[in-house]
Amino acid sequence: MKKKAVMSILIALSMLMFLPAAQAQDVLKIGGLMTTSGPAAHLGKVCLNGVNMKVNEVNAAGGIKVGDKQYKVEYINYDDKCSAKDSVSATERLIQNDKVPVIMGAICSHCTLADMQVTEKAEVPLVTPISSSVKITTMGYKYIFRTWSQAAVQAETICRFAVQDLQLKKCAYLGRNDAWSRSAAKEFQKRMKLMGGEVVATEFYELGTTDFYPQLTKIKAAKPDFIYFCSLTEDGALAVKQAREIGITSQFMGTDEMGNEQMLKVAGNAIVGAYLYFTQGPPSAATNAYVKKYKEKYKIESNAIDKGGYDTIGLILDAIQRAGTVTDGEKIRQALSDTNYEGVKQKYSFTKSGQARINMFIVKVEKTGAKPIKSMDVYSNPSAPL
Repeated sequence: MKKKAVMSILIALSMLMFLPAAQAQDVLKIGGLMTTSGPAAHLGKVCLNGVNMKVNEVNAAGGIKVGDKQYKVEYINYDDKCSAKDSVSATERLIQNDKVPVIMGAICSHCTLADMQVTEKAEVPLVTPISSSVKITTMGYKYIFRTWSQAAVQAETICRFAVQDLQLKKCAYLGRNDAWSRSAAKEFQKRMKLMGGEVVATEFYELGTTDFYPQLTKIKAAKPDFIYFCSLTEDGALAVKQAREIGITSQFMGTDEMGNEQMLKVAGNAIVGAYLYFTQGPPSAATNAYVKKYKEKYKIESNAIDKGGYDTIGLILDAIQRAGTVTDGEKIRQALSDTNYEGVKQKYSFTKSGQARINMFIVKVEKTGAKPIKSMDVYSNPSAPL
C-alpha cells in the first residue's frame, strides 16, 4: 500500500511538471512598435504603460478565451526609434519571426505610413494608437486602423473654436517638420479659409530644436490673432515660453500634448490660458478607477496617451475574441471593422477607412492643469470632409 501511494504521488507530480509546458504553448502574441528612444520616446513609453497595464490585467484574470482555448497574452514590443527604416525592419520581424496576427503601432506618422506597405501585403492588421497624418486612413488600405484623432479632425476642432467661439480670424501656424505637422498645416490652411479666416504665417522647425526665436520673430511680424502650436511637450513648452519672452501676446492654441504636468513645469505661466484640442472629456467612473490604478502603479498622473494605449490593446483583444481566431488576419480585420468598444477614454467604432470616430473636446490650461470647457461636434457640417 505504501509503495502504491508513493507511485501515485510520483505520477501526479510528473503530470504537474508537464502542465506548465502545455499551457505555455497557448500564448497569443501581439506585436508592438512603441518607440522608446528618439524624438517621440516619451509618447511611446507612456503609451506602453497603458498597454502593459491592460495586458497584465488580462493575464491576471486568466488570459482571454478565443474559440475553445484560453490564451495568455504576450505583447512583443520593438523600439523603432521614430525611424521609418527601423520601423519597417521591426514590422517585418514581427510578421516573419514572431508570427503575430496583429501589430499595434507605430507612434510616429512617417513610421506608420511606411509600415502600412508591409502589413497590407502580409494581410496583418496594423492599429496605430496615435499617428495623426491624414494620409494614413485616406489611401484606401484595408488593414490599417487608427484609434486617435487625425490631423483634419484636430484642425477642424481648433479652427472652428477659434473662429466661431473666440471670433479670431488670423492664425499663425508653428509646427514640427514631420508628416503629422505638415499634414495638419495643409488642413489649417484649407479650413481657416473656408471658415472666413486666414493663415498669415506658417513656420516649421526640425525635431530636437530648442531655439524657436527665428520662427517666432517672423510670426510676431505677421500679427496673428492666435498661434497654433503643432507640438509635443518637449518642443511646445520651449516654443510657448520663448514666444511670450519676445512679447507675443496672441492667443495660444495647441495639441493635447500641451496640457500635462511637464508642460506646466517647463512653460509655466506662458501656457496658462491656452486652448487645446483633447480626445477625452469629463471622466467617467471607469476612467477615475483607471487613473487611480495608473498612478498607484507608475507614480505619475495618467493622460490621454496611456489611456489610448490601454484602450487600443483592449479593443484589439476584443476583436480577436469576436473573430474566434488567433491566426486569420482577414477575420481579425473584419472584427476590428465591426468594433463597438467602450474604453476608459471613450467609446470606439471605425469608419470604412479604419479611422476611429473620435469625440473631440476643447480644454483650457489653468495653473492646476487642463480643464474641459466644451465638447466639439466636428462631424456635423465640417468645413471640409473629415
